[in-house]
Amino acid sequence: MNALSNLKILDFTTLLPGPFATMQMADMGADVIKISSPSKYDLVLEAEPKINGKSANLLWLNRNKKTLALNLKTKEAVDIVKELVKEYDIIVEQFRPGVMEKLGLGYEELSKINPRLIYCSITGYGQTGPMANKAGHDINFLAKSGVLGFSGRNESGPELYGTQIADIAGGTMNSIIGILAAVNYRHFSGEGQYIDISMMDGALPLNSLPGAGYLAGGELPKREGDLLNGGSNYDFYETKDGRYFAVGSLEPKFWSVLCDTLEIDGKTSTDLSVKDEIKEKFLEKDFDEWVEIFKDKDACVEPVLNLDEVVEDEHIKERGLIVELDVDGEKIKQFASPIAFSKTKQEYKFAGKKIGEDTEEILKSLGYSEDKIKELKDLDVFK
Repeated sequence: MNALSNLKILDFTTLLPGPFATMQMADMGADVIKISSPSKYDLVLEAEPKINGKSANLLWLNRNKKTLALNLKTKEAVDIVKELVKEYDIIVEQFRPGVMEKLGLGYEELSKINPRLIYCSITGYGQTGPMANKAGHDINFLAKSGVLGFSGRNESGPELYGTQIADIAGGTMNSIIGILAAVNYRHFSGEGQYIDISMMDGALPLNSLPGAGYLAGGELPKREGDLLNGGSNYDFYETKDGRYFAVGSLEPKFWSVLCDTLEIDGKTSTDLSVKDEIKEKFLEKDFDEWVEIFKDKDACVEPVLNLDEVVEDEHIKERGLIVELDVDGEKIKQFASPIAFSKTKQEYKFAGKKIGEDTEEILKSLGYSEDKIKELKDLDVFK
């Protein structure tokens, strides 16, 4: 038995935040059915590269999930969902506010069928407020939240990044936390509830330490004006061959090791008078030379790795953070769950399926006959 083997979830989400959340819960044992229309384009789940016709994103984000193809604009599809809700008492959806209500699948409607229903909606700006119906992506949520207001460089302004910070930290993680908190509440109260997750809301506390200081009456955070955003020697430094090292030597004991290793005389990690000297020192040697030099130094200094190097990294391997799954006889690598349990370990049963692969099996489990399923197919219920 896994940690979440008692949870049954209907997943109506798209793109990254919701699918990532439900995948993590599926890895922990939750019974997840991914419901979508095969004719609806999903920017993430259909992106390149593809392995045997399936997107690598789909193979990852749909991992451990059953899939059900439904055209929710048909009454018959709505009826199927209402039947499923009697047993699958957690819903995660990622439409704009009001869409599920128009389909007849809103919380108020479905909670009448199952009062224990936990219903989580993930949107950009939440269910209320003047921006509730406005479209947005990760870059927009970070901009609106203020995080980008003091991130980046003075000369070039805010900078792009290689991952989806607000989507994951604001959407994925908060929806998991919210759902599990609601499950705990239901455990002792017997009642379900509605959860409103906004990715912009979730990005707001990512202003973190500078933001907390400002709200308490401190100065407005500025680019390269804080300990962790370029206002100290905590930074990236280029090597002779054009690679980079991340230097996080803040505390005196780490700063001392850095200075001794680089043979510089710096008072503290906030002593910006030596920053140019640090830059010059790193430019004297190649990336691999610095890797060897800092390998056993307790200085909070690490190389900026590419994914080729990450996959082969001995620490990553030891922690089991990359797993292999079979896809039509071919082994592919995927990111594992980052949560390590001592007893209820995650299982990676199968890679993600295309939408609709389990449709007949799920409907038959609900009592639908083969003739009825054929009839629904003719009515475009599965398109």
